[in-house]
Amino acid sequence: RRPYPGYLFLRKSPMLLPFLALGVLAAAEQPRVSIGGYSPGQWTRTGRADPSAKLELLFMIKQTNVDKLEAILELVSDPRSPEYGNHLTNEEVHALIAPKPEDISAVQRFLARYGVTGVSMTPNSDIVSAVVSVEKAEEMLGAEYHNHAHPSSEHVAMRTKTFTLPGDVAAAVDVVGPTTSLPSVTKPLVYTGNNRVGADNLGVSAKKLRSLYSVGSTVGKAQGNRHAVTGFLKQHFHPVDLKMFWNLEMGGVDAKSPKVKQVGDGVTGATAGVEAELDIEYINALGANIESEFWGFSGASPDNPQNEPFLKWLQVVSNTSDQEVPLIFSTSYGEGETTTTLDTAQRTNTEFIKAGSRGISLLFASGDSGAGCSAEKKFIPNWPAGSPYVTGVGGTTGVPERAVGLASGGFCNRWGRQSWQADAVSTYLSTAANIPDQKFFNQSGRAFPDIAAQATGFTVVANMIPVPGVAGTSCASPTASGVFALLNDLRLAAGKSSLGFLNPFIYQNMDKFNDITEGGNSGCDGEEGFPAAKGWDPVTGVGTPNYEKLAQAVLALP
Repeated sequence: RRPYPGYLFLRKSPMLLPFLALGVLAAAEQPRVSIGGYSPGQWTRTGRADPSAKLELLFMIKQTNVDKLEAILELVSDPRSPEYGNHLTNEEVHALIAPKPEDISAVQRFLARYGVTGVSMTPNSDIVSAVVSVEKAEEMLGAEYHNHAHPSSEHVAMRTKTFTLPGDVAAAVDVVGPTTSLPSVTKPLVYTGNNRVGADNLGVSAKKLRSLYSVGSTVGKAQGNRHAVTGFLKQHFHPVDLKMFWNLEMGGVDAKSPKVKQVGDGVTGATAGVEAELDIEYINALGANIESEFWGFSGASPDNPQNEPFLKWLQVVSNTSDQEVPLIFSTSYGEGETTTTLDTAQRTNTEFIKAGSRGISLLFASGDSGAGCSAEKKFIPNWPAGSPYVTGVGGTTGVPERAVGLASGGFCNRWGRQSWQADAVSTYLSTAANIPDQKFFNQSGRAFPDIAAQATGFTVVANMIPVPGVAGTSCASPTASGVFALLNDLRLAAGKSSLGFLNPFIYQNMDKFNDITEGGNSGCDGEEGFPAAKGWDPVTGVGTPNYEKLAQAVLALP
């Protein structure tokens, strides 16, 4: 690696500062600040939580120099920059954005005041964990935890409508969870009987996908290349299902069914989830012979305290060494943009920036609600696929491919249009036909998705049963991720860096994707959604991957 000049101002990380300044424990607690953000969505509040149940509270402590880290991300991710591919190490990332010692101290004093031990979960203590009973959490946070049930999940989440923190602690943290935010529950669609959206929904196979995206018989060869999928809320993975899928689908590919490394507290369980099996089967179907991992966080698993599973995933990524962390993550988690608080979304963006600066690619399914429709009859952008620091993956159907109506996409309200997509999006808005009325969306927002892949007609093996007709952008994200894992493989084998944050590369190489110009997504209040069009569009992004063309492009990069 070439040392980047900006590294010169990195300071020594305050690793394990949990006991800093505890000598002032006798200081009076500051007046408390009330914190809300409760938005139950489809979750139903039931009875009070068991006071003896355990919670893992994560205190996401404010970081410094985030603007400097974002500037570095832009340089190392832009193929036109001389610093392209010169990613930071995890140690350099954490040294740069280390919290102020006094903020870490404020959190630790607060915990100690209640007899609770805080444990640093990252190299710079920007995430501190405290395992407590519900009773203790309610005492500390001035909260009242209730159980919450969801109609399409067996998971029971313990959350509170509001909580409070002393003023100095509130000023020191971005997020504390689990508190008021409830997790998203997403499941792939399974088309049966009358709800099929077309004859071309059935029959997508690994062989067809490899042909469609010009992968052919290509398999990974580079040492140290790893890809991963994530699973949340009891989306369990069964290795026997992957092996059965391999025997059914992967004939002619010179690669064995992978032995998947399992990370997290919610990987396996009595029943395999269709979502989990879909993700792990198809990222390997395209990215064959690459080390594969399943990162599962249930939010509540036996012998483990309940936690906020998405934050827990980000914390584990942050604390995993460069030698062990996967270089690509595919995630099918998503929700409407406003269902998470702005503070949580901003902190999550910083965690995404941390990952991208290290050379990690994050791909997210764009969602299955079309353009969306709010109570105010406006389109609803999705999160996290709409984050400026991840790659959103939309959906197609059929051959020739066309945009599929279920695929979410549009324009964010919280994040502005990004420089790397400005020209492509401006072209769409000024030249595409039949664009929805401007009253439905924010034309100046971050536009998503960025790319697409097939999203209907997948056969998934779950609980040793082949399930046909599975659909959703949950199909598209692992498919595209497998292709990009193979592109990483080419670079690593050539002694080059991983691709890292993909979007600047994607928009500078739009001609290396299969442009989708037909179809569109569903809309709102009688208005059609966004149509596909030449170039970028808000359903399929710049198109679906063409491995042969992309392979030449990534090898030509420094």
